[in-house]
Amino acid sequence: MNPLIKNMPNIKKFNDYMFDIKTGKTPIMLSGLTDSGKVHFSYATKFYSEKPICIITYNELQAKKLIKDLVFFGEKIEYFPKREIITFDYLAESKDRLFDRISVLNHIIKNKTKIIVTTIEAVMQKMITKQKLYEHVMQLKVGDTINLSDLKEQLVSLGYERYDLVEGKGQFSVRGGIVDIALSEANGIRVELWGDEIDSIRKFNIMSQRTTEMLNEAEIFPAYEFLLETDLNTIVQRIEEKNFSETVQEKVNSDIQQIKSGDYLNKIDKYFTCFYEKTSTLLDYLEEDFIIFLDEIEKIKNRAEAIAKDNENLMRDLAEKGKLVPSGLINKEDFLCFSDDIKNKQTIYLEKQDIGFIDKQSMHAKRNGYSFSYREVNFFRSSMDLLFQKLQKAINSSKQTIVLRRKRRRLQKNIQCFS
Repeated sequence: MNPLIKNMPNIKKFNDYMFDIKTGKTPIMLSGLTDSGKVHFSYATKFYSEKPICIITYNELQAKKLIKDLVFFGEKIEYFPKREIITFDYLAESKDRLFDRISVLNHIIKNKTKIIVTTIEAVMQKMITKQKLYEHVMQLKVGDTINLSDLKEQLVSLGYERYDLVEGKGQFSVRGGIVDIALSEANGIRVELWGDEIDSIRKFNIMSQRTTEMLNEAEIFPAYEFLLETDLNTIVQRIEEKNFSETVQEKVNSDIQQIKSGDYLNKIDKYFTCFYEKTSTLLDYLEEDFIIFLDEIEKIKNRAEAIAKDNENLMRDLAEKGKLVPSGLINKEDFLCFSDDIKNKQTIYLEKQDIGFIDKQSMHAKRNGYSFSYREVNFFRSSMDLLFQKLQKAINSSKQTIVLRRKRRRLQKNIQCFS
């Protein structure tokens, strides 16, 4: 057990807080926390409640800082990034980000993720519903019967692209009765058919192409979140039923032809509401046992309002230039919608200091609040004598002291000097 959380149950206030957590009380506010304190409490809550957690913060820089601190506890941290909304045809979103997002979503569905860090912008973005995204997950088992043509069609419907040889995630290849499917950058599964029967399933290393493990069964999850909710003809019909200005109608007609040809991925943001009639957010994907942590609610609120304002300016600029305004920009939640969404989740507010009321939720959280005393200390660096004095004082006071340092060798050297 990590020493930073080992003695937490010896603190009465922490035990009272954990009782509230285990009995489902929500929302709760924790104040007096430094950035390190936020991470400390978040992980301790996850550890002692044995529930998965999702930390929502105000920007990507802060998210990366939280992740860097959380890594200290030795568990895998999942980061769910925002989706870049494509506003011009010559801009294309990196598939790496799409792969990062679907990886988190797939792990949530498989109950493999315990700690997620994300931003308010990512949470506010609308996406395909969980039901639609995972309704065609493939179950492959040795001995089952499957037609090769059907297998290829299902892989395409799950977002996989066919290549002569798989080299990275989201690809598949067919060589005779052998189908290779890349599940990550490093590993894939090789399905060998004997006629229409699955003869073997093997896990293999993509770089070496060598088998690493024999499997009896395998699940194939979506390669990315932009799966089709319905057929392309229906989507085109929805687009055609909308009223567009004369200045953009010619471009819309060109987009329709491209969508009909099957090249639609970079058109989804433009016609998002035509591709997806029903939508969800990340919060809809999280199971009921997830605990939601809000890192500095006032900063989250300010960031959400700034995003909304930036989107308004961008949409106005596009309209003035005679460009099509992507419905992916329009179809976005605001802070009020977000506040409503988290009402059904157990929510913990992480605050550096006691705050005023941001909304009704924060008012209730403050009433259920706990105040702790964390403080930042300067790095000692070359002032080792001062460090030794403080250590000796703590030892004389019978206080437990934990020394954290990036490099083990340097720490061992300092300990020898102290002893």
